[in-house]
Amino acid sequence: MKTSVVLLALVSLLSCTLYAEAVPVLKTGPRELEFGNLHWRMKTSLTPTAPGPNYFRGTEDAVWVDDWGLHLTINEHQGKWWATEIFTRERVGYGTYTFTVETDIAQYDAHVVAGFFTWDTAPEEYNREIDIEFAAWGERDGTKVQYVVQPYTDPARIFVFKPELNGNLTTHRIVWTKDDVSFSSYHGKVDPDLKESEAMLIERWTHPSSPTPGRVRFRINLWLFQGAVPARPAHMVLTSFSFVPL
Repeated sequence: MKTSVVLLALVSLLSCTLYAEAVPVLKTGPRELEFGNLHWRMKTSLTPTAPGPNYFRGTEDAVWVDDWGLHLTINEHQGKWWATEIFTRERVGYGTYTFTVETDIAQYDAHVVAGFFTWDTAPEEYNREIDIEFAAWGERDGTKVQYVVQPYTDPARIFVFKPELNGNLTTHRIVWTKDDVSFSSYHGKVDPDLKESEAMLIERWTHPSSPTPGRVRFRINLWLFQGAVPARPAHMVLTSFSFVPL
């Protein structure tokens, strides 16, 4: 009798063990992508939220990485227009941010905004926000590029220019130190550290002060100013991204 009970217990334990091994381990937490040696999380919102306000999707058909690069989109889905935004899992801060973007800003709807920026959820120092943005802000005179060390309402903290582009590929750099913030943009895919990159320079600007690093992450988004319905979808590809801490 005792032998039968022991055997039944062993069979039961073995069955439970086999079943436990067969159950898949579910991954919890936000969806992540790896790009530029960083981990990027998706922003999602089923109700209109800032910036915009917009609806945000982080699904595989909205944001993805392939051999071309990191893709962000604005698309219509189930009768609503959805923006995209991603942010690094890692905290960043002082250092050099360099990224190459392939997108036809001349074809952007006047309400499309592409943003590349640092952000701290703490409100001090204007959330420690430093931006490069492609936007027309609803105006019909075409998309411009702007460099900003927030707040943008101070004209000494924003530099806006209309780029004369040679194609859809551009390289951009932010160098953030404790003393200042420097911005630069270039035609094509270049290494700004090389002397020959000067021949491809579009514009540069330096702001003579900077926020403290706090607990910022880097964010990239493609969204609609004032949540306006665009004339067409938008698609942007980052072909490279790097962050070198100071």
